[in-house]
Amino acid sequence: MRRLLCLLSLPLLASPAVHAEPGIQRQAPRFTVRDAIQAEWARQPLPFTKAQKATLPVADRARLERSLRRIGAPDAPALLPPELEKALLEPWESKAKIARSPQERFTALFMLNRLKSEKALAALEGLGPTDAATWPRHLHLEASIATARLNGGEVSPTLQTFLEARQKAGKVDPVRAQAARLRLVMAGKEKGLLPLVPATPGSVLALMDAWNRASWAQRRDLALNAFKSLTPDSEAWPRLGLQPPDPSTLDHACVGILSRLSEGVPSPAPVEAFQVSGDPWPCSTNPLAQWYGFQALAKLETPLPFLQSALRQEPPFGATSPLMVGALLPTLRRQSPERADQMRSHLLAGDDATARSAAIEDLPSAPADLDALTKLTWNDTQFESQQTLIQSYARWKMSPEKQKVQLRPWLQHPDWACRWEAYQALMKLDPATPWPGSPKPTKTDEAILKEATRLAERGKPVRLRISFGGSRSVTLRLDPTVAPMNVANLVLLANQGYFNGRLVPRVVPDFVVQMGSPYDTMDGGPGYTVRCENSLTWYGPGSVGMALSGKDTGGSQFFITTNATPHLTGKYTRMGEVEDLDRALKLLDDLELGARIESIKVLEK
Repeated sequence: MRRLLCLLSLPLLASPAVHAEPGIQRQAPRFTVRDAIQAEWARQPLPFTKAQKATLPVADRARLERSLRRIGAPDAPALLPPELEKALLEPWESKAKIARSPQERFTALFMLNRLKSEKALAALEGLGPTDAATWPRHLHLEASIATARLNGGEVSPTLQTFLEARQKAGKVDPVRAQAARLRLVMAGKEKGLLPLVPATPGSVLALMDAWNRASWAQRRDLALNAFKSLTPDSEAWPRLGLQPPDPSTLDHACVGILSRLSEGVPSPAPVEAFQVSGDPWPCSTNPLAQWYGFQALAKLETPLPFLQSALRQEPPFGATSPLMVGALLPTLRRQSPERADQMRSHLLAGDDATARSAAIEDLPSAPADLDALTKLTWNDTQFESQQTLIQSYARWKMSPEKQKVQLRPWLQHPDWACRWEAYQALMKLDPATPWPGSPKPTKTDEAILKEATRLAERGKPVRLRISFGGSRSVTLRLDPTVAPMNVANLVLLANQGYFNGRLVPRVVPDFVVQMGSPYDTMDGGPGYTVRCENSLTWYGPGSVGMALSGKDTGGSQFFITTNATPHLTGKYTRMGEVEDLDRALKLLDDLELGARIESIKVLEK
């Protein structure tokens, strides 16, 4: 009989070969879907010889090669090609010259823009009016072309005919075009904006994102005067390229506007940015708006007397949770060091792991009671505090030997993500550090592995419907044959109602919409981590991926791309894509920051 490769109980496979009972013909080795899932969970080297690989069926051999690359143990082949592993100018400039398909052209343009190349637009050379008809509607070029021009590129006459043909074919999004034009106008590359576009929550975010990319000196007047009150007749809207919004739109966009004003405060922050007069906006008490505001306050280095009364409050600034107090620690540290010490001590000893992470980050050196802090952090269910502590040993400039003493026990932590983080840190100190062993599976691990195997062996897509307030919905089509553990994890969480009632804390136009945080920010997860299942499937518009804070740190937060994002390919687990791309992306482009998720339901029997 064939013996399954059960990696849950074995830290290291003894042999992939299948042994037969006496008198029974020996079967050839296999590497099944179940074997791959268990191997990628265990993250241990697979002892297949070259000869044994050659005897595997074609599908099994491909599955084994993918697992070896995903596990990433010593001497395993790399998953990413060199140009994606570390983007360099010369290889991408060469790729731009030979790019032919829309995907190849967009990727080369995008990567060269990230490298600030003046030759980025070479990726689009050769395109003409006839190519506009076949260019994918949702593969938007407006932002990339603006970036290329800002980096010194020039649009050739031939390329201009292609862009004009796209415009005539209705393949240019007016909001993206206006956002690109605003960046060019503020940089002196264009003289005037396009015709004003309707104000929606999405278009307000898009135009404010573009506006925020200019210097504070250019934005100062508008930021300090036009946003004193949230009214349809503010001078801000036409200067951003927007038609005056109606009151209902402003109600929905309020949190987003405050978030962008907060993000637009430079670092170090000028005092004047916090001395704006005017009545409080109706959403100013929204926890998500407060969270973004606290991020802005953290940029303030100059002590301000008018903040002292808010700092003396209990809790400071009326923060609604330990997480919010943690977000305030950088501000407290600059404005009132004694108050910061008090709050840090409280958070270090508290029950909130994410707040403890902020408190550890605030420590300038290793505390006297490091062993006690390590014991508390070891038992946290949120990985943020453990990751921060492991990374802090080097930041605290502990000696290499003391770092090793602190790091080695983490190689035995029940969570693989902690083992991996400690291994990475130890490798910098001692390249001979052995690959960490596999942890014992928890009940949650076993449930995910069981569901992952069921879904992957069935081989059919899994559909999840996300319902937002206002009778809006998006359906995800996920592939368990590519990312079985991550798809299974989302299925189990959805069936538990984990996402119901949560807010959408991140909306970045022309990039991603992210959701799934238990705190309604971009912090935290379900209390455990899930392995990455990276692939080289391209991150095109409407792709669904897992949010991470490092390798193998997936949990409950996921994102949907609203344009192609080639730099994410192979670095974030791609689980699938949205259905009905036209309708889904229209909804996501106009989704307000802080939208409420009514439910996420699995659409299968």
